[in-house]
Amino acid sequence: MTAYKDPRSEYGLNESRATGIHLLWDKRVYKLKIVTLISVLVILAVTGSGCSSESAAQADVPSARSWQRSIANPLIIPRLTRMSQDFGPADPTVLYDETDRKWKVWFSSTLKDRSSGKETMSIKYADSSDGVHWSEPRITFQVSADPGAWDHTHTETPAVIRNPDPGAPNGQKFMLWYSGANTRLTARQSRPNTFPYYQIGLAYSADGKSFTRHRPGLDNQPGLVLVANASIFGKQLPGRFGDGLLADPEVLFHDGRFHMWFSSYAESVPVPASVNGRSPLAFGISHASSLDGVTWVTGHDNPLRSLSKPGEIPAGQQPSVLFNPSSRQFEMWFSNDTDQEKAGIPCSFNMVSGFWHAVSDDGIQWRPNYSRRDLHYSSKRPYESLGFLTGVEVVLIDGIYNLFYSGWGTAKIPGKDLYWCPDHKGKLIPAVLTLNRATYTLR
Repeated sequence: MTAYKDPRSEYGLNESRATGIHLLWDKRVYKLKIVTLISVLVILAVTGSGCSSESAAQADVPSARSWQRSIANPLIIPRLTRMSQDFGPADPTVLYDETDRKWKVWFSSTLKDRSSGKETMSIKYADSSDGVHWSEPRITFQVSADPGAWDHTHTETPAVIRNPDPGAPNGQKFMLWYSGANTRLTARQSRPNTFPYYQIGLAYSADGKSFTRHRPGLDNQPGLVLVANASIFGKQLPGRFGDGLLADPEVLFHDGRFHMWFSSYAESVPVPASVNGRSPLAFGISHASSLDGVTWVTGHDNPLRSLSKPGEIPAGQQPSVLFNPSSRQFEMWFSNDTDQEKAGIPCSFNMVSGFWHAVSDDGIQWRPNYSRRDLHYSSKRPYESLGFLTGVEVVLIDGIYNLFYSGWGTAKIPGKDLYWCPDHKGKLIPAVLTLNRATYTLR
C-alpha cells in the first residue's frame, strides 16, 4: 500500500475537513493506491503562491444529457466572518418535502474559529421555496463531544429522508445517516493513520434542523448502526476480511424496506492485528437493506461488481440513487474516475471530471453507461472551472431531474488569501467550493 502524504507536509497546507474515501486501484501491481482519501478544503495564510488555472483548463467535454445549469449558480458559498471561517458546502443530500412544499439540503462543512484555530466538522441545513434561493445555512449536527466516541473527529456525507413510519415519535420525523470516524483511536485500534476508518451512523430530528444520535447504537455506541465486517462483503473477497470502512450513505425507502448504497473498502489484517502487513481486498459501492433503518443486512456480495468499468476493479464511490416510478427502475449517479482522468482537472483534491449514470431493476445489478459521463464539469464556468467534488445528489420531481453538486471554482471566493486548492504540481489556486444546480426535463 502506497504511503499517504499529508497535504500539510506535501504542500505546506492546513487540512480542514474530510468528505469521504477517495481510493484508486493500481491494476499493474494489484495494490490499492491511496491518492487522497478525503476531500480537503485548503486554507493558507500566505500570498503569492497561487497559480493561474488557465494553463490547466481543458476544452469542455459534452455530457450524455443536456443538463441546464441554473443561471443563479453558485447557490450556496462558504461564509466568512471576522470570528469564523466556513468550509463547504460538500456532499449534499436534497429533499423536496411535500409536507411544507420546501426544498431542503443538508451538507458537510467545517467551521473554523479564527481566533483559536479550532475546527469542528459539521453537517449544515438550509431550505428553499424554489431550490435556487436558499436560507442561511445553519449547523444541524456535529461530531460527538466525547473523545472516546466512534465519531468524535468526523461526521459528514449525510443522507436524509422523512421517516416513512406514520407512527414515528415526534422526535424521529427525519432520519439522517452519516459517515463517522475517530482518528484519535487509531493507535489503540492497531490501525494505520493513513485515513479515517469511517463507519455509518444514524440520527433523528423532529424538524430536520437539529438531530440527536440513535441510541443505544451498536455495542452501546450512540449513533452507530452499520460497520464494515465480513458479512457485508460476502464470499467474493480475494482474501480473508480483517478490517474496512463504510462511508457516503445514500438511503431510499422502497417497497416497505430501506435501501442503502455506500462507499466501501475491505482489507486483510495480520494476526495479531498490526499497523503493518495489511492488504487491500476490495473497494466500491455496496448495498444493504433494512426494515427499520437501524439493523442492516445483505443477501449478496459487495461491492457491486456490475458498477466496475470494463477491465477495472474499483466499483465507484459516493452514489446518489432514486427510483423512477415511470420506468420502474432505480437510477444512480456516482463517481469513478481513473488517475489519468483526474490528471486533467486543475484542482487536485478529491476532484472528478463528472458523474456517471447507471440503471437497475433491483438496485443490486446495475447497467452503467461508461460511454460518456452524464454531466461533465465545465472549465468555462467560474463556479466549477477547477473541477467537481466527488458526491452528487439528484432528485426527480414532476418529470424534472434536479442535480445538485459541489464545484471547485473561482467565483465568489470569500477571501482569496484564505481559500485555496492545490494543483497537481503543488502550486496553489485561489478557489472555493460552492453548491450548484442543473436540471434536465424528461421528454
